[in-house]
Amino acid sequence: MLGMTTTSDPGTTGVRDIADALGGGIREGSLVLIEGEARSGKSVISQHIAYGVLRSRESAVAYYSADDNSETLLAKMDVMSLNTKHDLVTDRLRVYKMGSRNVLRDAEKSLQLIISHILELPERFKLVIIDSATPFMTRVSPVAKIDFLQSCKEMCEQDRTIALALDTHVFEGKTLLRAYAMSDYYLRLRSQDMMLASGQVDTRVIKVLEVTKLCGAERYSQEGIRFEIKPGVGIQILPFVRVKV
Repeated sequence: MLGMTTTSDPGTTGVRDIADALGGGIREGSLVLIEGEARSGKSVISQHIAYGVLRSRESAVAYYSADDNSETLLAKMDVMSLNTKHDLVTDRLRVYKMGSRNVLRDAEKSLQLIISHILELPERFKLVIIDSATPFMTRVSPVAKIDFLQSCKEMCEQDRTIALALDTHVFEGKTLLRAYAMSDYYLRLRSQDMMLASGQVDTRVIKVLEVTKLCGAERYSQEGIRFEIKPGVGIQILPFVRVKV
């Protein structure tokens, strides 16, 4: 189990709540899918998972980002009180920016290169986060999407855990069902507006995290984690909040 621990003040980052939702951590050799629309919090959740596992000292983490290099990713995490500079310096965290220059020309080859790169990582990098493969996956066929997920699944069989963040629109109907079936953990994110009394205005956008699959078992009627993302704080859990449905 890749356990997740928090800082000395677990109320400030929200990592504990995420860890609890995941049963205390993530089982080694698991495929974790983090699905949601754009700006629903997928990157933030990915960064919190990486931080929680790094703090547990049980695994090194390789973070593949479509947008950030090591400098910009660390800066984003630092704003949320997720300090990983020491992990980067000591080679417990590696950050790879996935080049997108040739995506339009050959997205399928780009996905294959990502797989090949992960296979070459040292064994101590038990957790691999891909945030996000959306720019590549939207430009390949449904068969290529499933092939990529299957390749990830096969790497998980070698005790490597892969967390893959993807926009909802990446999957067609049947492809989404296949992706769900292949996953060991399935995290769904969405945004919801606050419901206020007449005449009141609230500009906050509440994020909702639902864990619909845990350790290979489906979960039904689970209460989602509602949170805000605040600079200098990170994830602030909102245990009691009314939202529009």
